[in-house]
Amino acid sequence: MVKKKKKIVLCSIIAILLLMLLAVVYLFQFTPDGYRMSAPYRNSFVKISENIYVNNGYSGNTDDIIRVTDDAVTRDTEFFGEMQYAEDTIIIFCDDKQLLSKLGGDHDTKTLLFPSKKNYIVISDEFCNADILAHELTHAELHTRLNKKALKNIPTWFDEGLAMQNDYREQYSQEVWKEKTNNGKNAIPLEEMDTPAEFYAGTSDDRRFRYVNAKHEVSEWMEIHGQNGLLELFDSLNDGEDFNIAYKN
Repeated sequence: MVKKKKKIVLCSIIAILLLMLLAVVYLFQFTPDGYRMSAPYRNSFVKISENIYVNNGYSGNTDDIIRVTDDAVTRDTEFFGEMQYAEDTIIIFCDDKQLLSKLGGDHDTKTLLFPSKKNYIVISDEFCNADILAHELTHAELHTRLNKKALKNIPTWFDEGLAMQNDYREQYSQEVWKEKTNNGKNAIPLEEMDTPAEFYAGTSDDRRFRYVNAKHEVSEWMEIHGQNGLLELFDSLNDGEDFNIAYKN
C-alpha cells in the first residue's frame, strides 16, 4: 500500500512538471524570441526562397527582396571569402507593424543558442536595402562561425564593428569618424563598449557615435590583418583563446 502511494505521488509530480514544461513552451512562442523561432511554421508568413520568409500580404515586390539579399550576400562573400550562414539563419521580411512588434525588431539579428544555435534576422520594408541586410548577414556569419563559448565572450564593439565593415552608409564613414572624434582625440575607449548595455545605451546619437568608433577600430585592424587574419582570429577564439589576447596578436 505504501509503495502504491509513493508511486502515485511520483506520477503526480512528474505530471505536474510536464504540465509546467508545456506551459512554458506554450508561453515562449509569444515572446519575441519564440515568435521568431516559430515564424516559419505560422500561417502569418510564407517562404519565398531558401531561408527567406515574408509576412502574408506583404505589399512590396518579393523580387526586390531576392535582389537585395543577393547583393548583400555578394558583398559579404567577398569580405569573408565564403558564406556559411545559410543553414543556421532565417531571414524574415515584414511590413506589418503588428507582426513586427511581435517579432521584437525591424532591422536586427538575434542569435538563439537553445535548443541549437540559429540566427533570426528581421527586416522591415523601411530598412530593406543592401547596406542594412549586409550588416545583419555579417552578424549571422560571425555568429555561425563561432562556437557558443566563443560567441558569448566577444565584445559588442567587435560584433558591431565587424558588421559595419559591410555597411557603407555615409553616416558611419571614416570622414564622419574624423569629424566626430577630432581625428581620434575624442574616440571612445573600447572597454566602454564591451557589453550590449554599454554599447546600446543612451540616445540614437550616442549609439551612432559608438557604431562609428567600432567601425573605425575594426577597419584599422582589418587593414593590418586582412581576411586571413580574421579567419585565424575565429579559429583562435573557437580554440578557447581569450578575445583580447587573440585580437592583439
